[in-house]
Parts: sequence; structure tokens; C-alpha cells
Amino acid sequence: MKLDNHLNKGLKTIASKLNEDASELARKGEVDYLLFALRGLVSYTSLLFDRLVNKDNFPIEHIAMSARNLFECYLLVTYIINDSSKAKDFISQKAFEELEINEGFLSLTTTNTSKQNIKMIQDRMDYIKLVIENNDLTPSRHWNVSHLATQTDNKLEYDVFFKLHSKYIHPSSWIVNSPNSEYDNPVFKSIFLSQGQIYTRRIVNLINKYQDK
Repeated sequence: MKLDNHLNKGLKTIASKLNEDASELARKGEVDYLLFALRGLVSYTSLLFDRLVNKDNFPIEHIAMSARNLFECYLLVTYIINDSSKAKDFISQKAFEELEINEGFLSLTTTNTSKQNIKMIQDRMDYIKLVIENNDLTPSRHWNVSHLATQTDNKLEYDVFFKLHSKYIHPSSWIVNSPNSEYDNPVFKSIFLSQGQIYTRRIVNLINKYQDK
């Protein structure tokens, strides 16, 4: 509990400083993609960590997913701090992903679909494309976790823990064909909680170093 409180406090302190810096840049009309990307990652890390530590009565699949996503957040933070040019790429992925989602919606339209709804989606897509053009963004697909792990020297950890996490995210044969007690037990819950705390602490340490520069 003491460690949880310490990490929560660290995340809140970092988030507050990143928000202050982002607000100052906005007032100046300046853009720092690394700052914006880290702000988003810290905010999501805080959300995931809160879910992880307030795990009472949560299904083990939820705990595993939180730990898995904290690992990916750690890899993303490491990747873009090591190469700040990747931060703009990461921000640009949002545009690609939203276009991809809206294209999917449009593919489901039929002759009975409201023209107003179709126009609303198309207008949103046009706006995103304009933002891409005006900000010289280069939208691309998200980086897969294996790539991030390799680029950040975390491949061994990926091979061991990420694959364990993933067994709980999908209807894997191990989950489907095992008795509950085999995969839903205190041992695995403890592993997920421990790993989630480790990834969160690493994120806090990385961003503290970044802010101290």
C-alpha cells in the first residue's frame, strides 16, 4: 500500500508539471510533440495504475489487461524519450487511427443510412485530413509491441511477461480449456500486480529524469 501511494503521488506530480508546461507552450503558440505525447502517456498510466491497485473483485482478465497496457506505456515512454522525433509520429497515429475508425463506419452504411450521419462522418474525416496537412503530420499505423520491445532492449521481458498477459486478453486455449483455479489464482494476480507496479515505477523514473534535464 505504501508503494502504491508513493507511485500515485509521483504520477500526480509529474502530470501536474507536464500540464503546466503544455499550458505555457499553448500560451506562446509553440508545439512540443514530446511533451504532449508524454502528457498523454502519463495520464493514461495513472488511470491504468489506479485500476490495477483498486483491483478488489475485478476479474483476473481486467488485472492482466491493466498490467499489459502499463508495459506498453513503459515501452512507448522509453521509445519516444530515446528518440524525440518519434513523439510526432506517435501523435500522428491518432489521426490515422481516427480515419481508420471512421472509414470502417462508412463501410457499414446502407441505402437506409441517414445522409446526415454519413455527412457528419465525412466532415470529421475532412477536418482530420486538414489538420494533418496544416501540421505536416505523417499518419501511420501504431507500432506493435514486439517492435517497441526490441527497439528499447526489452525483448526478453516481452517474451516472458507480455505473452503471459496476452493469454488473458484473448480466449486462448489455456484459458478456455483450463479449470478456473489453474489460471485465476492469487499467484498470477500477484504477478500482474507486481509487474504493473514495476512498469509504473519505471515510467515515473524515466519522466523524472526527462524533466530534470
